[in-house]
Amino acid sequence: MQRLRELGLTPPLLLFIAALLATPWVLYEVAFSHAESEARRNAQQFSRIMATARSYYATNVAGRVLAHHGGPVRLTENYRNTPGGIPIPATLSIELGDLLQQNALNDGFSTAFLSDQPFAFRQRPPLDDFQREALQALRADTTQREFWRVEPNPHGGSRVRLAIPVPMEATCVQCHNGHPDSPVRHWKVGDVRGIQDISVGVSLTKQTGDSWPLVAYLVFFVGSAAAALREHHKANARLLQVNEDMLLSRSYLEDSEHQLKLKVNELSTLTTVLQKAPFGITIADPRQPDMPLIYVNEAFQAQTGYSADEVLGRNCRFLQGPDTHPDSVEQIRQAIRRQETAEIEILNYHKSGAPYWVRFLVFPSYDSDGRLLHYIGCQTDVTDLRKAAEERGLMEAELQESLKLESLGLTIAGIAHDLNTPIGVAVTAASLVDQQTRKLQQLLDVAPLDCGAVAKLTDSLGKSAQLIGNNLHKAATLVRSFKQTTADASRNEWRVLPLKPFLESLLLAVSPLVKRAQCVVDLQCPEGLALYTEPGSLMQVVTNLVVNATLHAFEGRDQRLIRLTVSADDSWVHLEVSDNGNGMSEDALAKVFTPFFTTRRQSGGSGLGLFSSRRAVEAVLGGRIAVASGAGQGTAFRIQLPRTLAAPARPTA
Repeated sequence: MQRLRELGLTPPLLLFIAALLATPWVLYEVAFSHAESEARRNAQQFSRIMATARSYYATNVAGRVLAHHGGPVRLTENYRNTPGGIPIPATLSIELGDLLQQNALNDGFSTAFLSDQPFAFRQRPPLDDFQREALQALRADTTQREFWRVEPNPHGGSRVRLAIPVPMEATCVQCHNGHPDSPVRHWKVGDVRGIQDISVGVSLTKQTGDSWPLVAYLVFFVGSAAAALREHHKANARLLQVNEDMLLSRSYLEDSEHQLKLKVNELSTLTTVLQKAPFGITIADPRQPDMPLIYVNEAFQAQTGYSADEVLGRNCRFLQGPDTHPDSVEQIRQAIRRQETAEIEILNYHKSGAPYWVRFLVFPSYDSDGRLLHYIGCQTDVTDLRKAAEERGLMEAELQESLKLESLGLTIAGIAHDLNTPIGVAVTAASLVDQQTRKLQQLLDVAPLDCGAVAKLTDSLGKSAQLIGNNLHKAATLVRSFKQTTADASRNEWRVLPLKPFLESLLLAVSPLVKRAQCVVDLQCPEGLALYTEPGSLMQVVTNLVVNATLHAFEGRDQRLIRLTVSADDSWVHLEVSDNGNGMSEDALAKVFTPFFTTRRQSGGSGLGLFSSRRAVEAVLGGRIAVASGAGQGTAFRIQLPRTLAAPARPTA
């Protein structure tokens, strides 16, 4: 149904087409019905004529003859063989019908007067089905005046057969009941003796011939209707095509409208995002002279103090001031010249004249064909961040110095402990020397001189002097090591540092702590290997790692080994501080460089040792530090330091 509607075949049009297609059949049916009616009417008229003639003959001819007894005229069915004989009405009807049938055979007309009770001498053909049915129906209902039907014509086409009852009149009853050859002798007036069977051919030829104007008009009508339908079909096809085109256009327009709405909504969202973004956004047009600003958002206006009307159409260089660094400006120019993205920190000036720092991101935007459209600038105010970074840098520098002093303090504490022993021994030996000297003086004052006692005292004095010398030498060595260590830690200057002597001196300075922890330190460093570095920070890192191992690595272990291994290639010096201790858990390993993380909080650990070591390696010395450890497998800190790094400026962040 939907397809028919698409083709323009609506129910009224389909009804019209059906009616048009049915026109020939309707015409045929109408013509045939008309011919049939005409044939029936002709048969009825003929039948009435025959009946009237027969009745007239029976009454006015046969009746009068019968009423005139003994006359020369005789009414008989065998009138041809009887002198003065005339046919009875039945014979008249039969022979008149045969004669008419013979004369009108080719016109499709026939008539017959017949009965199922003929006289014995008459040679009549048997009744056919129609004749028997007609007699039966007319005798069953004497009020019925005719019986008819349409049936095929033996000569082709159709014919109308009409049966008219032939009732018995008084004359007929008198004749038949008294006739010796009558098969029935009890006829009564009104009985149906037989029928007048009339056949009239139904011919459409004459109907068509008489109706040629109508046929011609119908042919013209059908042809014009067919042509109109054909034109309607063509027009409908064109209309369908137009409708399809319109539907496609409508669909395209609706899709375009939907896409346009999406774009409008997207642009509206983007505009809102740009306008309400928490950082300054600018759009500059590189196609105009001096690349002026064509858009600024609310955050930019709040940052700079300028309204949009005051900045649109101007190049953004008006934000620069006397302390804006030229290198920053040149980086922006280079990025624009190369159509690249650049992110820098630059000092700008507020409308009030107050300087402020921004992190400025600038990047180009292009159309679908790759043509440059605009430069987008994003400005985030980082003034507070820079101030905080400076303060943090100062605090971290102070913290670094504090931690360095803490490491130095640990060294001093160990050296002080170790100085007590040789100095105490030297003091005791000096006291013994004083006693032995007084005894020697007493021996010298008493005569005679006891040479054995003197020799014994001088031997004791020599041993005491040697003991004093050895312990004072130990103390001097510790003091020199401490002096060198403190000098390296306090100068904070970059210089070429021979690594092996430096590490030996450092390990000597921390040896009291190592001995107290019952550890053995093994140093493996090539002779003559030097590094351009800042000794104080390197001393802090190595001291922290060694001391950290003595404090955390060996609980519950007997054999305690700390190994310092140094190697180098063309670019890097590799320093590894490892131990054969207990190792670290996965959780501790993940947090090992986190500030304030420690597993010895109750023992006074601050959690800043490894944090400060990492910062010193990465931020000060320009190197890298990593750690590897496993439970029960010891711990290894691996440090890489560049061999050719120039002395960097001390970081502020």
